Amino acid sequence: MLHWFLTTLAALIHAARPILKEYGLPAVFALLFVESAGVVFAPGEAMIVAAGFLAAKGLFPVWVALPLAMIAATLGGYAAYGLGDRYGHQALLRYGRYVGIKPPMVDKVHTFFCRFGAPVVLVGRFIVPLRQLQGYIAGASEMGFPTFAIWSAIGAVLWVAAWGGGAFLLAERIPV
Repeated sequence: MLHWFLTTLAALIHAARPILKEYGLPAVFALLFVESAGVVFAPGEAMIVAAGFLAAKGLFPVWVALPLAMIAATLGGYAAYGLGDRYGHQALLRYGRYVGIKPPMVDKVHTFFCRFGAPVVLVGRFIVPLRQLQGYIAGASEMGFPTFAIWSAIGAVLWVAAWGGGAFLLAERIPV
């Protein structure tokens, strides 16, 4: 099991290393912000894993790379929340029928997020594509921003610490 996990980390590092070597920490910030703001195909986990691994190898200071990633992921989620809050609920009611979303479905999600929004936002950081879409869903579901802000930030910190910190600590065992 550990071998599979380390091989998976190696594949993520292999995918993101050229970007990080070329563009450095600004790429970490930009790609994590964009992914957390809703771009489903942005390589967020690969960036964090590669940044943690390369920090262990001395390319970046870990005390800069991981907090920068935490800030980027948090701010990206806040941007998605703002868009979802501003346009989401009304847009879903008005245009949802064109993509198979009916008003009762919108109401169910709204009720669900009012009741369970905080744990969904926290755990959602670890689930693709919920990580990328949770800000929009929370905003469109009219979840309060203070609640979203706290749980999204905690989730971002835990997510980056798990992936980036894990890669940093396991760097010597990752077969790259």
